[in-house]
Amino acid sequence: MTKIGLRDWVLLTTLVPTLLVSLCLGGYFSYARYHDLAQYLEEQAENIAVPLAIASEHALLHNSRQDVKRLLDVSHRKNSALVKSIAIFNADHELFVTTNYHKDFAMLKYESSSAIPQQSTITDLGNWLVIRTPILPEQADFSTAPADQPLGYISVQVAKDKVMLAQQTSLLSSLLMILLGLAACVYFSLRLIKKVSQPLQQMGDVIAQLREGNYQSQLQQPFLGELEQLRTGINALATALKTHDEEMQQSIEQATSDLQQSMEQLEMQNIELDLSRKKAMEDNRSKSDFLAKMSHELRTPLNAVIGFARQLLKTNLTHNQQDYLATIQKSANSLLSLVNDVLDYARLEEGRMPINPEPFSLRDLLHDAVELLASNAFDKQLELVLLIDNSCPDDLIADPMRINQILTNIAGNAIKFTEQGSVVIRVSGRPMPDEQWQLRFSVQDTGIGISEEQQKSLFGGFTQADNSIGRRYGGTGLGLVISQRLVTAMGGKIGFESKAGEGSTFWFTLLCKRHHLSIAEPLPLAELKQKTILYFEPQQYSREAMLAQLDQWGMNIISCSNMSQLSQTLALQPQIDVALIGRSISLNQVNQVIELLQQLQLHSDQLYLLVNTLSPNLREVLQASGAKAVLSKPAHYRKLAMTLAQPYLDFPEQNPLQDKPKARLRVLSVDDNEANLKLINTLLSEMVEQVDSARNGAEAWQKANQQHYDLIFMDINMPVMDGIQACQRIQQSSLNEATPIIAVTAHALEGERERLLSLGFCEFLTKPLDEKLLHYTLRECCPDFQQALAASTSENQLPQSKQLDWTLALQRAGGKLDLAKEMLWMLVQSLPDSLLLIQQAMQQQDAEQLLQHIHKLHGASCYTGLPVLKQLTELIETELKKGKQTEQLEPELFELQDRIQSLLQDAKNWPPLVTEPTPTKVSG
Repeated sequence: MTKIGLRDWVLLTTLVPTLLVSLCLGGYFSYARYHDLAQYLEEQAENIAVPLAIASEHALLHNSRQDVKRLLDVSHRKNSALVKSIAIFNADHELFVTTNYHKDFAMLKYESSSAIPQQSTITDLGNWLVIRTPILPEQADFSTAPADQPLGYISVQVAKDKVMLAQQTSLLSSLLMILLGLAACVYFSLRLIKKVSQPLQQMGDVIAQLREGNYQSQLQQPFLGELEQLRTGINALATALKTHDEEMQQSIEQATSDLQQSMEQLEMQNIELDLSRKKAMEDNRSKSDFLAKMSHELRTPLNAVIGFARQLLKTNLTHNQQDYLATIQKSANSLLSLVNDVLDYARLEEGRMPINPEPFSLRDLLHDAVELLASNAFDKQLELVLLIDNSCPDDLIADPMRINQILTNIAGNAIKFTEQGSVVIRVSGRPMPDEQWQLRFSVQDTGIGISEEQQKSLFGGFTQADNSIGRRYGGTGLGLVISQRLVTAMGGKIGFESKAGEGSTFWFTLLCKRHHLSIAEPLPLAELKQKTILYFEPQQYSREAMLAQLDQWGMNIISCSNMSQLSQTLALQPQIDVALIGRSISLNQVNQVIELLQQLQLHSDQLYLLVNTLSPNLREVLQASGAKAVLSKPAHYRKLAMTLAQPYLDFPEQNPLQDKPKARLRVLSVDDNEANLKLINTLLSEMVEQVDSARNGAEAWQKANQQHYDLIFMDINMPVMDGIQACQRIQQSSLNEATPIIAVTAHALEGERERLLSLGFCEFLTKPLDEKLLHYTLRECCPDFQQALAASTSENQLPQSKQLDWTLALQRAGGKLDLAKEMLWMLVQSLPDSLLLIQQAMQQQDAEQLLQHIHKLHGASCYTGLPVLKQLTELIETELKKGKQTEQLEPELFELQDRIQSLLQDAKNWPPLVTEPTPTKVSG
């Protein structure tokens, strides 16, 4: 917006009112003068016409034109300046006499058909006025004309020239007066502006000089009125600024002197800090090198210890041998956990602890973690319970590894410091904005508790509540501080409540995002629904957790907490579908459990035990006494569901001891440690047909020049030639330039993976090696692994279809081709019935029946290599559970029908999948 200056404001405030007043007054007086002149002209014309009308009465009655002609001529001459023509018309509008006959004479008379008005009328004809006055008889003469009837009328045509000239002259005079007033106003306004603007300009110049630091400027010439006060104030301001500038200059000089001294001191301190920083960086580098070396030196022997312990556990061992191996594996895992805690703490100190969100199944994660903690709880005969709120979602996005680490640290501490009683893990959740969920984990124990003094230092690094307890129970004291920082990094909080001797409750919250696709494999819940199950569990927390789980699966539950209730239930319910018995068992209680099993065998053929032991011998004894299966407490929900549903499923249970197929691949393993080399060769020999070995990088490079390999596993720290140099030489010049090379190292510090990948390695594996991770690495880095695995399994031609993925089918069948074919055959046999049922449900708009059929088809497609069919049925099932109607899912349902019909059409050309027909019932 443009600012208006003082000059413009003065002109506006003077000219605008003056102009408005002048226009109003000039317009008013001009308007009044205009109408006065017009009225004067009309009066003049009427003064001429009325006397003539009276005088013409006698002549018109006696038809005496000469007398009236002379009268009209005299009047015309007397008013020749105004009058153009005077005419008298009789009652029939005929001309009686006129003074001037001209071309526009017809406008002087009325229309021949109109009556003569009783009063004078005036007509404006532009430059002329015509006044018509009736000639009325003075007294009635019935012999000549009726009384009050006009004898005729007289018309006088008057010129308006002089009046119009006078009107224009008046208007021009008004305009000149307005302009004269405006000119006078402008003159006085400019005089006023000059009186004000010059002092203001001088003041502005002085203020500008003051702003530039020239405090000697003064306004010497006196001003008028209030401007004099401004001049005095500006001069006083200049004097004050001058004084302040002098004082400030003195302060600046003093501050400069002090600052110079401070800078000299800071420079000396900076030199000392720089030296300290270099020393700290050197110390930190030394610490990192030490941690890297320690990690490598510890993980290298641990890799062999843990790996061969796992391999030995796969063989037939005696009871004592299994106990010895379990102890070795447990000790090695404890040592590995210690190494991981130290490395995690080092990463936290350096701010390099990454959080990697990914989709995961919450219940699978929690049950897997609790399953690992169960052995420690069994050693102390503790009740370990996992309670998950049913409203808590299962498919989430977060860092599952960090959640498992936090929960394992806290729950592990609870088990460690609890000698008797229970450890209860509770998980609940509540929805948050933006499709987020806040999960709350709590671990309640009945252990030794923590005093108020010990609570203050509980979350400190390398500290424990009581050093004597730390020496007794072991541990580094790093678990809680690592958990605290991980929880904070994941947007949550952590805390605890505890009293000495009364146990503790540790809790933490985490923010997770909801994932709308199902991560976990579906469970065969359709087979369990509405099945009657007898559940016996004396322990309260374990009973509550299991009842909530079974109720969520839709089973009809008969719960018993003691032998008296069990006896009464068996008397009232002689036959039941499933019996599930939970017992805390020891060697002196085995006979009691066997007697209980024998008693329950009369009421149910499906007997299952939940016990607090991992002893294989004890499990064999219990299973031989009538138990269908023996599971550990707390039961993994997935294992429990599969175990309970197994009798109702159509495909046979897979034998875990069956030989796995080997892929027709040639792999080279390189490691300088004999134990590690032997271990990786053992693991690889179970997956591929041929494994070659090398003990250093130079030997690996020599073999790579002589033989092509499908995959190379390369250790990093080796003599003669390290793994990095060997990798680069193999990729530059050998028969294996395009062969994927996987780094295998115990150097597990942050950034090592990125560094090795940038140097040419395909993937990164840390020691100790994990068998599943090794299998996944083979599958990801070697595109031909699954094809080679399938080719080596059978030479027979496999059924072909665009919808069929045999790699996935073999994966679902554990590499067993016959099982994969049988499950595919059962699915194909059930498709016509499923298609008919789905079409009927669509026609009837029955969403509930449609959901059941889709759910059953979805469950069946999970066990075969039909990924598109599985995804489509999963999508329809999810939308139906959300409440969508059948007509809203018509595009997906029609696509599903097309997929089924296409698969059935392809199946007509397939070779026989099974040799003997089996029932066509398909699991849900």
